[in-house]
Parts: sequence; C-alpha cells; structure tokens
Amino acid sequence: MKLDCKNCGAMVGHWLVVEVPGQEQESKSLYKCICRQCGATWQVKHHPLKDDDQAKAAAIQADSPEAAEAFGVRTPPEDYYLHRGHAWAAVEDSGEVRVGLDDFSQKLLGPADALKLPEAGAMFFQDHICMAVIKKDNKASFEAPVDGVVTAVNPEVRKNPRLLHDDPYGKGWLFKVKPTNLQQNLANLFSGEKNGAWMGKEACRLLNLMDSTAGVTLPSGGALVGDIFDHYPQLGWRRLVKEFFLSNVTRHWKKKA
Repeated sequence: MKLDCKNCGAMVGHWLVVEVPGQEQESKSLYKCICRQCGATWQVKHHPLKDDDQAKAAAIQADSPEAAEAFGVRTPPEDYYLHRGHAWAAVEDSGEVRVGLDDFSQKLLGPADALKLPEAGAMFFQDHICMAVIKKDNKASFEAPVDGVVTAVNPEVRKNPRLLHDDPYGKGWLFKVKPTNLQQNLANLFSGEKNGAWMGKEACRLLNLMDSTAGVTLPSGGALVGDIFDHYPQLGWRRLVKEFFLSNVTRHWKKKA
C-alpha cells in the first residue's frame, strides 16, 4: 500500500487517520486521512496504520516523540500547527481550521478579563492581527496563523474567557475559519516535534528576559510559574506583547513620546 499523502507526498507518520462512523465497509470508505503537512484529506477502505506497513509507520513516529511540556509550559498535540506569535491552528475533518492561543501565552499573561474575537464572515490573512486578549487596561493583540474566512466563534469562551487560560488546546479554542491558502500557510508554521523544540526556545528567551529585568533565575529543572505578568509587572506588558506575540508587525511600531 502506498503510504504517502496524495497531495504533498508526506509519509504516513505525518497523517491523522479518523474513523468515519456509519459507513459500510463493502461499499464505502471507512477512514479519512488528514495530512498534517498540507491539510489535504482523502478516504481509504483500510486503516493504513493497521496494514503491512504498520512497522514502518511506527518507526517514523518513534523518531518524532511528542514533548508534553517545556519548562512547565504545555505544548499542543502533534497535529496542531504553531504560529510564531503563539496562535495555533488545527485542521478539522470538515476542512475548516480551528484557531486558538497556546499555553505559553496564557502562562505569560494570565487569565483574560475579555477577548476581542472576529465575527463570522470576517476575512484575514496570515500574520495580520485578528484577535486580542484584554486584561484590566492592557490589550495583547495576536496574529492570524492562516488565511481564511471566519465561520464560527466559540460561544463558551466568549461567555467565559477563563476557558482560554485553563484549557487553551481544548475547550478554550477561539474560532474556526474556512482556509483560503492552507498548504502555503502550514508550510510557515511549526508542527510535530518542532512544536516542543520551539516552545522550549521561547521559554528560554522568556527566562533570559526575566533574569535581566526582574532578577528571576529558575533552578535546573524548574518551571515557569503561571500568570507571569501578574508576578513580575516590571517586565512591561507592551514589551512582552512586542517581544513574543507581534514579531511580524512590531518592527513598524514607533516608541510613544
């Protein structure tokens, strides 16, 4: 059996295979394959990971272990894609993309008082500002991980912004989009084992900033505390937003007089 993505050629270790309920094996496909590399979807009658190439798939996946945490910051599942501005994107069976913010952003900013989210029908592009977290008199804007048109906004997180902080990769998702340039967008994002590696680098950058500004140094094997800005306001809200969340747009900012 050929185990490569029919669109971009990614091997089976980069697939997400989902069982399609309510279909009969004799006449219809039983499984939907979703490529984590490009987002392409297709159906098959047999589960690729249960056929003769199972050992090959296991070997591929063994080379890409999932990192659950980096300095106490939870990394997203391997089939999520991470943007450098700490938003994530997850391709769903329908072809829509679910969007949220990662645990690093929540460890840094703490629970939000309110969220500014796009409305259904709004269109935006990768790296453009599309949402914001509001806490007291401070606002942190975030860049879009993919191009697309908003199809739905999570009503639960609108009513209870705390969900974003407590469950950023699950119930705290923010909105869904119909992507318009998915393959090219995903090529610009982190995924798989790169999620954990990049999150570790971001945690180290933050620790260096904390050490130089607030005099905080974690012991070997230590973890970042939650709600860092609340504990160390001397780090500066605007500085944190500029440094970690708006890397693609802050080069155009001008210092306030």
